[in-house]
Amino acid sequence: MFDQSMKKSYETDGFLVVENLFSDTDLRQIRQRTDEIVADPDSAPKGVGVGREGDTAADRSSEEAANRAVRGTSFMVRFDPLFQRLALQPKLLEIVRGLLGPKVRVFRDQMLLKPPGGQAKPLHQDQSYFRVLPEGELVTAWIALDEVTTENGCMCYVPASHTHGIFEIATDPEHPVHHVPDTRGIDLADPTNCPVAAGSVIFHHGCCLHSSDENRTASWRRAVILHYTTSRARSEREELNEQISLEID
Repeated sequence: MFDQSMKKSYETDGFLVVENLFSDTDLRQIRQRTDEIVADPDSAPKGVGVGREGDTAADRSSEEAANRAVRGTSFMVRFDPLFQRLALQPKLLEIVRGLLGPKVRVFRDQMLLKPPGGQAKPLHQDQSYFRVLPEGELVTAWIALDEVTTENGCMCYVPASHTHGIFEIATDPEHPVHHVPDTRGIDLADPTNCPVAAGSVIFHHGCCLHSSDENRTASWRRAVILHYTTSRARSEREELNEQISLEID
């Protein structure tokens, strides 16, 4: 599966699209588990965080803040064996190890879900949140549980933006959870939309700028996000090193 042309593409662009890595059978139970949590957030395993659409709003009295549709989860891999098995899939780890090296772990994990009308995620870097060192030893595997289109909020990447390291950030006063990168007037490439089929995986560098648009359809757009690092990498934020999702090597 993995070959050096894939690594070269990743190193050049900062992201790598692998279509149809997983079959419908591979993802059937993951989708069912996701739907259970969307329908009943209290069904999530103990220790799993569940985020709502309205959690991003600074004004807690606003109509936006009142939106309780599930936006995402954290630590499914850490606390749910079904998601642990997904993170350990050999065909996934083959690519992760090809990009990072032989010894890896799941540093952090999320599900990011866009309900119908779900909000956009503005341009950002994963590394602005995780601050993993060395900077190049964080790769995110973004796993599409549904067909992902420009209409329902596909991933959008700025090619080669990872070569500029971690940008300084500001926060959006209306949505403080969002990190706004200060690109300092750097001449960046035009963003590239990446619509993919269900079961596809996009691997991206922790410093690659990316975003996703709002969901303008009547269906959910669901994705599992696994942030892999080398086994030796550590975050500058010590509390994150104490919350590793899954040790592998």
